[in-house]
Amino acid sequence: MLKLRHGGYQLQVNNEEEPRNKKYDAFVVYNEHDGEWVMQQLVPNLENTDQQNFKLCIHERDFMPGDDIFENILNSIENSNKTLLILSPHFAQSEWCYFEMRMAQTQLFEEKKDVILMVMLQEIPDDMMPRVLRKILMTKSILNGLRMTWGGGCFGRQLRMALKSESRVNRIAQE
Repeated sequence: MLKLRHGGYQLQVNNEEEPRNKKYDAFVVYNEHDGEWVMQQLVPNLENTDQQNFKLCIHERDFMPGDDIFENILNSIENSNKTLLILSPHFAQSEWCYFEMRMAQTQLFEEKKDVILMVMLQEIPDDMMPRVLRKILMTKSILNGLRMTWGGGCFGRQLRMALKSESRVNRIAQE
């Protein structure tokens, strides 16, 4: 449906030297209850540092006013190299976070890019964990934001490396 909405399927060229010329380094998906951490910790430590500055897409700040929310989400994902999920019990219960996560997953199939990065901000109890999120958690590495340290700390260094890393995955299906 998304491909038809945007003009049909187009063959993606597998270019090893793919330029990273998207508007944002990462679209940040989080529940509003975790917004304080995003705005006071994540944004300042990734966007305004002495090290490499990253450009994050934050819905509160970067969505186009007056545009449809679905269009804003799709544009943000398409214009970002990665999608950064900030996981918490609030995230697990949010239909919007679930929708944004599923839209980011479509890039795996459409662009052959695994763009999802995850930060565990708070543990999610098993009884609150959606099945799809549980499956993603079993197949991907997660950055532990529970005991994070920025600057010279391991968390900040790992997150910066993950944001800079290549997203292309091995060929999913024969063309």
